[in-house]
Amino acid sequence: LQINIINPDPGEIVSSVEVNGQLKISKKQGKWNTFSLSQVLENGVYAAEIEFFNSHNGNIGVGIVKDTYTIPAGIYAWQENHRDHMAAYLGVAQGSGQIYYKGKGTAGNKGIVDNQIVKMEYDSEKGTIIFFVAGIQQPVYISGIKEKIRFIITMIYDDSYCIIRSLKKLSAPTSGHVANEQTVQW
Repeated sequence: LQINIINPDPGEIVSSVEVNGQLKISKKQGKWNTFSLSQVLENGVYAAEIEFFNSHNGNIGVGIVKDTYTIPAGIYAWQENHRDHMAAYLGVAQGSGQIYYKGKGTAGNKGIVDNQIVKMEYDSEKGTIIFFVAGIQQPVYISGIKEKIRFIITMIYDDSYCIIRSLKKLSAPTSGHVANEQTVQW
């Protein structure tokens, strides 16, 4: 699938296509920004792989947003007034791997840091988002998704950037069951 973003702050968030077709997203200023991939997720299994750099010990997050929600400039996904529309899996510095939704954090996943590929896998039939870090499925996942959604990314620092390595529609899920599974209800 073509990788594009919905950019709420074009003066702050810069995207550029790499030679290999991957999308690099850079920030200009040290303020929170959340943006989504433009692909609407429905009817099938979708996966996105993202790698972060210069996140200052994991001041980052990935997750989902309701397709009906317009993300404003300068916010983070778990911020009051926005957190009912987005769920985020956080980096080490922001929540040590917790998934935040509607103001509640659920611990159990490994915190995201630089130089690791983070994969989000959405299965519309099951209504789930499963997360993987460096190829390892994480035990805390989101379930109960019965609406159109988009993948999101959150970053803060002016020298932070991420590479969206891939966005694919899969023929079948790659996830299975792991020890200590917990669900965050959407």
